[in-house]
Amino acid sequence: MRILLIYPHAPPISPLWMPLGLSFVAAALRKAGHEAAIFDRYAVGARSRHDTAYVDTAMLSRIREFRPDVVGLNTLSPLIADTVESAPLIRDSFGGRIIAGGHHATALPELTLRRIPSLDAVVTGEGEIALTRLAGGEAPGQVPGVWWRAGERINPPAAPAEQIKRLDDLPLPALDLLDMPFYTRRSDGVIRRNNVKASTLVTSRGCYQQCTFCTESLTYGRGVRWHGTDYVLEWILRVVRDYGVEGIYFHDNDFLASEARAREVCGELIRRGLHRRIRWSIQARADRITRDLARLLRSAGCVLVEFGVEVATQAELDDIAKGTSPGTVERAIRLCRKSGMDVHAYMLTQVENETTADLARRLAWLKRMPVTSFQWSAVNVHPGTVLYRRKGDDFFARHDWTRETIAAYYAGDRLSAISPGRRRAWMARHFSRYLRLHWFLNAPGRYPLPVIVRVATRMLRRKILRARRAIPVDDPRNEVLAG
Repeated sequence: MRILLIYPHAPPISPLWMPLGLSFVAAALRKAGHEAAIFDRYAVGARSRHDTAYVDTAMLSRIREFRPDVVGLNTLSPLIADTVESAPLIRDSFGGRIIAGGHHATALPELTLRRIPSLDAVVTGEGEIALTRLAGGEAPGQVPGVWWRAGERINPPAAPAEQIKRLDDLPLPALDLLDMPFYTRRSDGVIRRNNVKASTLVTSRGCYQQCTFCTESLTYGRGVRWHGTDYVLEWILRVVRDYGVEGIYFHDNDFLASEARAREVCGELIRRGLHRRIRWSIQARADRITRDLARLLRSAGCVLVEFGVEVATQAELDDIAKGTSPGTVERAIRLCRKSGMDVHAYMLTQVENETTADLARRLAWLKRMPVTSFQWSAVNVHPGTVLYRRKGDDFFARHDWTRETIAAYYAGDRLSAISPGRRRAWMARHFSRYLRLHWFLNAPGRYPLPVIVRVATRMLRRKILRARRAIPVDDPRNEVLAG
């Protein structure tokens, strides 16, 4: 059977995360004797300056050329409008089965089938087993985790989705089906502050924690499963050999969830001399870091550890069920920096009942920390999460899934106690100023001088434009700004 898997189109985003989930599914289908292909609407869009009409035309052309028996659509809640628009386009010229999977379909399977009439079925959870069984000719009602349409009736699965017990049973992902020149092009957006050709790897699934805003456990369930050391090293060697990468970004939710596995990987990287050929980075929980482990990571070539710091007080951490403490995070950051690794801090804003005093405390905490980079992101209330059940107000059931409504939902501040105007003013006066200062203090030695000059020029130009907008047109100060 021929199966075409489609990744949704999105506006320009960074860093360059590969759609590894689809490449794992494609590899599993190939192993079962099927022919698989991937159409990556994001990569095609990025190469066409995100011209949606061009992406649609290219997708339909690929369907005509490949002549699939099944089309599988990957769904993400912030991008669900793209699936809503793509499915009927496909249905107009394609008579085979159209199936959706991914985070959004897993969170809202029945609603997804009702809102997207072109779909025949929805696969919940991990897609490798279910899609392979469907491609093998099994009826949807016999495959665990599959919701399917029969006329006007939507049928629930006979059993929960199957979980892959041993990840090493999976073949290596079908990277040859991805636009690897696009995803591995030289950039400092994959391994922050390192301008290298890099590849992303996901070598584990799941999480022991269940933070209120996170969707990780939705698809993969509670607990963690991981690929063995030999599997990981084979994957690394393949991308280094086949695609000339100089860096690896481990996109695991927590690379150190198995300390023994992490130590084995480090040991093999050193034994094979790869620690001198590539640099790599990880995401990890702060409570995994010890002095000895930090030193081993650095010796094996790790140059960056990214922590989900989120917030800066114990009360806020407890509210999002982070399961850690500010002291633990601070100790981990200092151990990593002392070992010679960079540290990136992910932090949240627009959390529940947030005030400007909370923002000030968060920024004060950040200024004390020796992090090399950081970002503040608004907390997203995704369907399927604890936070959505508490605060989502059943949004996706009550609204159409258009680009405008979905964009407005994710752009809105649904939780904090700060008005939009007051937030913008505070961020401009305090956070943005510190962000610029921090960048310039850390840029020398990390970025070439032309890059620093270009960024400084851009910032100055923006500052002048903002100043002009704040001054009446006939005010003589405009002449000074213009000069």
